[in-house]
Amino acid sequence: MRYSDYLNISFIIQWNIRGLQANREELSILLSNYDPDIVYLQETFVKENKSVTIKNCIPFHQHASDINGIAHGGNSIHIKPSIPHS
Repeated sequence: MRYSDYLNISFIIQWNIRGLQANREELSILLSNYDPDIVYLQETFVKENKSVTIKNCIPFHQHASDINGIAHGGNSIHIKPSIPHS
């Protein structure tokens, strides 16, 4: 049981990831070690033709801007279905 489960609160991870592809392995380790309820990633650099998925989470995306073929920005929020949201 996680400490956050004992307190009946949500466990949230927020990370300015500065490129999802460059930090995919670190993100995977973080997710497996902490099993967060909500994950908020900034500067994913994920363009509109791609998506970010996290197991057992509902994703919400703002895709990166494409400026001269280079991705800038991008955000994604991933929320477990057990967390009320709209």
